[in-house]
Amino acid sequence: DCVQKLIDQQLYGWTDEEIRLSQQRLNQLYDDFTAKYGLINDKANSKVFADDSSYYLLCSLEILDEDQKLKRKADMFTKRTIKCSEVATSVDTAAEALALSISEKARVDLGYMSELTGKSEESIVNDLSGVIFHDPVRQEWQTADEYLSGDVRAKLRFARLAAETNPEFAVNVDALTKAQ
Repeated sequence: DCVQKLIDQQLYGWTDEEIRLSQQRLNQLYDDFTAKYGLINDKANSKVFADDSSYYLLCSLEILDEDQKLKRKADMFTKRTIKCSEVATSVDTAAEALALSISEKARVDLGYMSELTGKSEESIVNDLSGVIFHDPVRQEWQTADEYLSGDVRAKLRFARLAAETNPEFAVNVDALTKAQ
């Protein structure tokens, strides 16, 4: 629990002081354990913890030499080993905005992409022509990988119907025809 807490503290930007206190606690717990039971990586402990899914994480706390003797404790005991993730707040191109949108939102989010680039949604759509498509059935933007896969015959039928009333969907018809 202490190791997992320390990982979470580093991931979510806790202060150096809070992390230092957790490192002290981990050092104390580790020293107490090893004084009583030996190294975490010892064969006896390996057998005891065989069914524990956290065992290999705990093993990583010990840096062993070639004779399986403790060389030193892992860096986690004394310093930050995980950097907080930082999400970009601006990008230069529509392609970079698309990559961030997929990464952060798991979808094409034109509003978010517009905020990142400072460009209008229309400009982003123009820049990404052929890379993203507006799905006339779901009424959402999708990447080419997503839109041009699956049942492309059915998608083509819907795109043709949509293109009859809205020429914006002609690009969909062309791309789906090529995909077939």
